[in-house]
Amino acid sequence: MKGKTIVTKSAPQRQAGSTLVVIIIAIVVVAVLGVGMYTLTSTGQLNQARAQNDAKAYYISESCIRIAASEYKAASNKNETLAGLHGRDFTMPNNQGGCSVYVYPYWFYLPSGVSYSANASPINAHFPGGVPPVERDGTDAISIYTGVRLRLYRPSSPSTNAVAVVNTASIGSFSNSVGTVVTFNLSTPFPVALSAGDIFYLGYSYTSTQTAPNSGGNLILDIPSSDTDYLTAKMFPPEKGSIFVEKSGNISQYQYDQRIIATNTNPRTVTLTNIRAIPNAPAPLFPVEINNTPIYMAKSLGFRATSQVGN
Repeated sequence: MKGKTIVTKSAPQRQAGSTLVVIIIAIVVVAVLGVGMYTLTSTGQLNQARAQNDAKAYYISESCIRIAASEYKAASNKNETLAGLHGRDFTMPNNQGGCSVYVYPYWFYLPSGVSYSANASPINAHFPGGVPPVERDGTDAISIYTGVRLRLYRPSSPSTNAVAVVNTASIGSFSNSVGTVVTFNLSTPFPVALSAGDIFYLGYSYTSTQTAPNSGGNLILDIPSSDTDYLTAKMFPPEKGSIFVEKSGNISQYQYDQRIIATNTNPRTVTLTNIRAIPNAPAPLFPVEINNTPIYMAKSLGFRATSQVGN
């Protein structure tokens, strides 16, 4: 009879095998946790860096706008200086980045060397910058409605009072030296000769079914039924704008917070909120004159900047 050999593992060997399995599992768990922690840490650092870059971009844009505004205020020929600022690139020191500045004025002017005789039509006037956008952060530019008025202001003779009525207007291209040209065909031309430096403000004779507001109220104006594209409403600055009203030779100047266009009312309306006097301006008339009184865009100016953060 052959003998059988029975091999048995001792208790220490069994424990060693079990320990090895536990160690392998522990290594895998730690590795998975390590990858998760690394991912969370990297994501947090990336988000923090992005937030820092966003803050830098904002402050660079703000700095560039302040520089552009300072150059405009200090310039002797403000209109042509303003035109030269539109689309201009600024570089920050120490490789901190840079930005491009864009300016959107709500008035027109005649550049150096341009003049017109009395009753001339058409005339070419210029935005001293780009064409203002309809919305604050939008890309669509305003258009000029048939029947709007151009009010002449002559810095050398502020009492000069002349108004023209626009038949059609076409917006041309931008030139770095003079701004954006607009060709006005006038149904009622200016009765006086025009010369370089003359400024023109855009206006319209609105009506309203609302009560004329006092200071702090809302100015609500009817949009003409023929104005199917709301051009007489869109030409107001979308926020922080200014207007003036001329009545019996007196000019009242106002500012407002927001422009709100209502297209689902009858009649359709444009509202200028929180209407009030412009600081340091002559005391305006309240309630605000509305019906059959031209309301003009005053010297409002918008700035926009796009920035790049350095290395």
